[in-house]
Amino acid sequence: MTTLDRYIFRNVLLSSLAAIGVCAFVLLVGIVVKDLLKAVAAEQIDLPTFASLTLKLVPYVVSYALPMGILTGILLVLGRLSAQQEITAMRAAGWGMGRIAVPILCLAVLGASTSLWFNCRLGPQAMSGYRLALADAVRTNPLSFIVPQEFVRTFPGYVIHVAEKDGTRVRGLSIWNLDEKNRVKGYLRAETGLVEFDDEKAELLITPYRGVLEVRDSAAPEDFTKDLRLIQFAEWRRIPLPLDTLIGKNTFRRKLSLLTLDELRAELAKVLANPDNHTPAAVQIEASPIRYLIQKQFSLAVAVLAFAVVGVPLGIKMQRKESSANLGLALVLALGFYFLMIMIDWLQKKPELRPDILLWSPNVLFVGLGLWLFWRVDRQ
Repeated sequence: MTTLDRYIFRNVLLSSLAAIGVCAFVLLVGIVVKDLLKAVAAEQIDLPTFASLTLKLVPYVVSYALPMGILTGILLVLGRLSAQQEITAMRAAGWGMGRIAVPILCLAVLGASTSLWFNCRLGPQAMSGYRLALADAVRTNPLSFIVPQEFVRTFPGYVIHVAEKDGTRVRGLSIWNLDEKNRVKGYLRAETGLVEFDDEKAELLITPYRGVLEVRDSAAPEDFTKDLRLIQFAEWRRIPLPLDTLIGKNTFRRKLSLLTLDELRAELAKVLANPDNHTPAAVQIEASPIRYLIQKQFSLAVAVLAFAVVGVPLGIKMQRKESSANLGLALVLALGFYFLMIMIDWLQKKPELRPDILLWSPNVLFVGLGLWLFWRVDRQ
């Protein structure tokens, strides 16, 4: 590797690392705001646990930030070199586009290998560890979901209000049961209640004592003149409030998207072995999401190379020192790529369309666009 190769490689590497850090930080903040800040505010987890959970997410977000970070680094460096006529000097010295791209493509191969490691092992393991740690942290204080003097809307289909809470006992309990249109179809108020946690089913269980249940007409719950029933009780049956969407069930670690490549291959082999003697069509339907996730791990790694192929000619062609323009272009390209991936994700329910193969189409499109741009820029 010549001095010029090392110069290009070093500059692109440093810019890419900085861009990966920024992208990972943005993704990390999004997950933290969505999942953790509410848990901290509700005192479900303490600050040391919050910091530990945040660190567990880093490998997962890096797996998504790496392709965009390398693309951004390429555009920033080549845009600056082109604007300062350094690319022109290289080409005057006999370096064609392919030769200029050699150190960058070497970096992209290194990045793709790193991305594959994150996608196939570190990322799934990190997210599994995060989900498990979050579930364990919340399970130590599941009753914190019930906050006195607040209307709790955490549980789908219910609004809960308690006047006071003392351990597992609550006083002044009110529960509104909502239909799919968020209309009140039932209202329960009780003097006291007992709140318990079922760890196996990941749900809270509320047992009301000494109260009244108001049951309304299911077709017109807002009309109190139709089939309104009042039921007095000394003790009502336990009301289950599922928490699996918040803390996950004990079986969440077997969710396919959280499995490593080796685990996915083991699951695929188990399905293809067909121990229950399903029809060939049923086996293929069951195997389709596993094949899709395996291909997705590889395609996201290859995306680093695809981004590099399209980024080199674009960075040279833009000839801009301004970071904002290059960052904007990188963002547009990355969003376009991931939008195509999301569209293909929607096809998972149609295995006959082979979404596991279509998953490679964004990479093919970007590589094709990059090769065409290489040809155009090299002719100039």
